[in-house]
Amino acid sequence: MKILDKIPYKLLIILIGAVLFIPFLGNAPLFDWDEINFAESAREMLLTGNYLQVQIDFEAFTEKPPLFIWVQALSMHFFGVNEFAARLPNALIGIITMLTLLAIGKRLKDKHFGALWALVYISCFLPQFYFKSALIDPLFNLFIFVGIYFATKLTENDEFSSKKQRRKIRNRAVFYSGFFIGLAVLTKGPVGFLLFALSYLVLFVFSRFRRLNNMWEMIYFGIICSLTISTWYALEWYVHGPGFLEGFIQRHVDLLTTQDAGHGGPIFYHFLVLLLGCFPASIFMFGGIKNHDFSTGLLHNFQRWMWSLLIVVLVVFSLVQTKIIHYSSLAYFPITFFATYFLYYLLIGKRKWRWYHAALFLIIGIIWGVAIALVPVLGKNIDVLIRMIGDKDPFAVANLQATVYWSYKESIYGLAYIGVLIVAGILFALKQVRWGVSILLISTCWIIQWVVILFIPRIGLYTQDAAVRFYQGKVEELCYIEALGFKSYAPLFYAEKSKDLPHLNQEDLLEGHVEYPVYFVAKIDKKDRYLDDYPQLEWLYEENGFVFFKKKLD
Repeated sequence: MKILDKIPYKLLIILIGAVLFIPFLGNAPLFDWDEINFAESAREMLLTGNYLQVQIDFEAFTEKPPLFIWVQALSMHFFGVNEFAARLPNALIGIITMLTLLAIGKRLKDKHFGALWALVYISCFLPQFYFKSALIDPLFNLFIFVGIYFATKLTENDEFSSKKQRRKIRNRAVFYSGFFIGLAVLTKGPVGFLLFALSYLVLFVFSRFRRLNNMWEMIYFGIICSLTISTWYALEWYVHGPGFLEGFIQRHVDLLTTQDAGHGGPIFYHFLVLLLGCFPASIFMFGGIKNHDFSTGLLHNFQRWMWSLLIVVLVVFSLVQTKIIHYSSLAYFPITFFATYFLYYLLIGKRKWRWYHAALFLIIGIIWGVAIALVPVLGKNIDVLIRMIGDKDPFAVANLQATVYWSYKESIYGLAYIGVLIVAGILFALKQVRWGVSILLISTCWIIQWVVILFIPRIGLYTQDAAVRFYQGKVEELCYIEALGFKSYAPLFYAEKSKDLPHLNQEDLLEGHVEYPVYFVAKIDKKDRYLDDYPQLEWLYEENGFVFFKKKLD
């Protein structure tokens, strides 16, 4: 431990984060819907100079507040409108998140606990993927998590402080908790406050209805949170009236009560996503859920908060009709915390490695390794996959006919990962815990990097490359491009739609007189239908599942 004490953890974490998150950010196109949605809103914010309202297609977009869009717009201001600039904020947020875990872990236990937590967090598949994305969730989750941490400090034992000092400490904790929860609301909407409030309620039940705060602290929290939120909400109301906010509130009610197109799923959806996506932390977390005598009071209370947060995330997003993989991403914090708790005490000999840890660890790890090894094999034998799909999905079949280079040699990465996991499992069984943990975390970071570098761009070649190239080819032309029969923000972003074009809906573009060229993009299974229904459309060409039309001149 004396050697570990000399390690400059902050600098090390910054370097690790920079190496893991920043390279290859622009290596793949932004993916529909969410990545392109937010990036396009940032682009339009820069073009119009309207920094109060989020827009899509230069019309009010009432689903999200502007905080993350401001950050993306700032990035685009310095680095241009491109994939790298859209994703850079989350790479930096990833580094900040690691430093936050280091600081909080140090406060809860010691700096070794904090450093281990940061490394466990970024050694999970989905958490590291998200820091390479252009999604809102990494920033949103960080704000809620920090808000919860400061709420946890209200339960810290401060009996050795004077009464005046205790009041000062508690007021500061309430202030920062309210401030960060307010920022969460400014990032993604009322769900930020809802998740915090429900977690507080569950903790209240766990505490056998023992009062956690006095009335003044709750009022003070509400005032700070409201003032933070009002920096945008009140100003938006004052400048533009209630219309935007009314639409904003209604949209969030709809997301909770109805199923978004293409985003349904079974009730166990998020349980499965977190079990697989947070590997290996999702396996080790089961050893860290239970409280032990060697826990400090603050660590025990934080543990209960994490339990409450995990329950709320799983229940809320399992019940809502819209199922999207990143909706449960806030659960990454409690899952990795419990995993770190277990591994930390395992490393110092106060926890034992059990057979079921090894079983789950190897089963889920081998699933990942086999899946990674199979991807190049399927890529080299894409005809087999096409025959399996048959006539069920002509669009998917046409997507898979894209020209994408694969090599059987790339399967070695998945097989090597399986081999390393087996070695780590043996080391755990032999009680060589430090070596086992080190090999596991390093190898998982390594395989995630290869998946991002080798596989993700190729997925884009199948799913959207033909369409993106068409859009990019129209950048210099003042024209309309409309997705016909499916939802997409890609024509707006990749064709760089001009703010000078009058806003026209799809019916106007199809049936009305338009002064500028109009292009339509459809899926191949709807080609004949659209040609029959709209004789004014001229077929241009089709490629990899997409059909491209141009409206004939009037």
